[in-house]
Amino acid sequence: MNFPMLLGIAVVVCSMAASAQPMLTGVVSGRDADGIIFPLRGAIVTWPGTSIGTYTDSLGRFAVQRRGSTDTLRISSIGYETAFIVVGERQRVDVTLEIRSAEDVTVIAERKTITDAPVRTEIISKRDLTKAACCSLAESFEKSPTVEVSYSDAVSGARQIQLLGLRGTYVQILTEAVPAIRGMEQPWGLDHIPGPFMESVSISKGAATVTHGYEAMTGLINVEYRKPATADPLFVNVYGNSLGRGEFNVVTATPVADHLSTTTMLHGRLFTGNVDQNNDGFLDLPMFRQGNALHRWMYNDDEIEVQVLGRAVVDDYAGGTPGGSFGDISPSTDLSVYRITSSLERYDGFVKIGLLNPFESLDESSVALIVNASHNRSRSVFGTRLYDGTQSTVQARAVMSLCYSEALRFVGGLSFLYDAVNESILRIDLDRIERVPGVFAEATLRPLDDVTLIAGGRVDQHNLYGTFWTPRLHLKWDVAETTALRASVGKGYRVPVVVAENLSSFITSMIPEVVGSIRPEISWNTGVSATHTLEIAGRAVTVDAELYHTMFENQLLVDFDASPGKILFRNLEGGRSYATSAMVQILFSPVNRLDLALAQRWIDVQATFGGVLRERPMMSRQRTLLTASYATPGDVWRFDATFVYQSGGRLPSTEHLPVEHRRPTSFPGFARVNGQVARAFGNVEVYLGVENATNFIQTDPIITPNRPYGPHFDAAMTWGPTDPRMIYAGVRWTVH
Repeated sequence: MNFPMLLGIAVVVCSMAASAQPMLTGVVSGRDADGIIFPLRGAIVTWPGTSIGTYTDSLGRFAVQRRGSTDTLRISSIGYETAFIVVGERQRVDVTLEIRSAEDVTVIAERKTITDAPVRTEIISKRDLTKAACCSLAESFEKSPTVEVSYSDAVSGARQIQLLGLRGTYVQILTEAVPAIRGMEQPWGLDHIPGPFMESVSISKGAATVTHGYEAMTGLINVEYRKPATADPLFVNVYGNSLGRGEFNVVTATPVADHLSTTTMLHGRLFTGNVDQNNDGFLDLPMFRQGNALHRWMYNDDEIEVQVLGRAVVDDYAGGTPGGSFGDISPSTDLSVYRITSSLERYDGFVKIGLLNPFESLDESSVALIVNASHNRSRSVFGTRLYDGTQSTVQARAVMSLCYSEALRFVGGLSFLYDAVNESILRIDLDRIERVPGVFAEATLRPLDDVTLIAGGRVDQHNLYGTFWTPRLHLKWDVAETTALRASVGKGYRVPVVVAENLSSFITSMIPEVVGSIRPEISWNTGVSATHTLEIAGRAVTVDAELYHTMFENQLLVDFDASPGKILFRNLEGGRSYATSAMVQILFSPVNRLDLALAQRWIDVQATFGGVLRERPMMSRQRTLLTASYATPGDVWRFDATFVYQSGGRLPSTEHLPVEHRRPTSFPGFARVNGQVARAFGNVEVYLGVENATNFIQTDPIITPNRPYGPHFDAAMTWGPTDPRMIYAGVRWTVH
């Protein structure tokens, strides 16, 4: 038995660590100058002297982990008197904050989407999730300055995100701190997490913690579902839009016994519209239907916590030329029809077992075992091309979290990954079975009161590719009460699922070719950021700036430039590949209840294509985001607007095509405007919104759509939106 394994057993290790701590719940209200009491959203709830805390939601509710070293809770909100509450053994507290008199008001930072955590993290709250249609995780990033979402091609319906200038394949996406959207789930997984299921979304940039594995290369996104212990007994959401899409969501939460509760979540969506606004003979949006069910149990008696979650998703798409039908997974024989259909099944779940404070001398320590499993079946037809893929994954983690003092916390553990991938298309078979045991350790140090250092590393022994050594380091310096500096550096690995992660490359007449044996992708990410809050005209303004650089030692490149008429899937092979991303954002509330945000980002993404270092194609170099949100007292009316401008970028060379089919070497910039208004009537909220109000679409996303089986057909040249202006409306009903 080698040394890392002995070390792992010595620390024996099993965490749910922070997530397994006992919870305190409550409601925070505010009393205005007229004596009216209403739920106070965005109030800050913390344990003084610690970094543990949370924000209240739109109904003033919160749930925060208990702190063994103190029983005093601090609750604050701008414009209100700060309250200190001794909670003792209570499981719930209700607090009303009194408004400050004008002469007593001091400048306090407005509630920020940027958290105070040492790792650069942004939060999308449950309230934020209702500011747009937010029918799924994909739509939830609409107002995010950090994450961008687009369709990966003009016809399939597959989605992709972008973070720090790179595709979402380099972002580790978790649900409840369990790996979720990876491998074969990448093209569709963003639409498999409905918005009404989610409590919040956290986005951390750069090198992430090593406790979740080695795959986070540019960041980590964690989705928290609604919790059985704190969710409303019943929540219903009904949605419809002008294109013919309909959705229905139900979330129930039921206390079963002392310390035991359960949640059931159901989602269904259907779209059968034939939208072809550019009249090219191909549907601008594929038809789809989805059924999605999640069931969860949770037990917590302050000594042990057990969670069990299971989910099933069935999802079908039908696109291409009109007339396709769901579930018809057979290659076309009629060359006047080009069908693009996909049939997807996913089953996943996890079990978490945690011991809370098992060591009398170490408060806030925990030991836990986390096991999760998933099975994906994905079948697609692109004209005459048939894709068949399956992926079965089992992961296990045993983690121990030890809190020695405010200045030292240790987390360590063992992990194991089993991953069986089978892919076939065009006589290309890419099958593999991965078995990867690993050991990891991470220490959080506070050598000074205003300095936090997180140092971690893991060693994983891959049965196919040898040893992965993954070091990561984070540093935060609180220069002043209103100023924080952060820096990070870390290494990452991932084994690509070649076809599923690049489906758009097969919706073309070009011949795909896998060159050699695809090796794991390896990258280094470094980043720095600064967050500062200042006063302008008596109001708090938060300014945040960041710079990140990702450099690849090896990368799977999809090369359109190397050989005319071919798409090569190949390793970097001595070439260069990097991405540099810079962003500045300003958060400002000029008057009460009006929140403004302005963000500007720039990227420079280069890789070796066709033997030459070139800009990565079909990516906007700049992005400008402006959001505005206003709510009347008590959130009776809410108004939200979003403006996004995407600059132009490079297009792959089409010089090998006949002159009439050639495209420019670059694409132009474009803008989109979205808006929503919502009105609350007690427990019922009605909302009405518009997406793509300017009705901008890419009018020519397909080359030779009239000859889909000809030598020049290509539906992968998508750089802009293909969905036209859309009006939507819905109703949210909550039973408290």
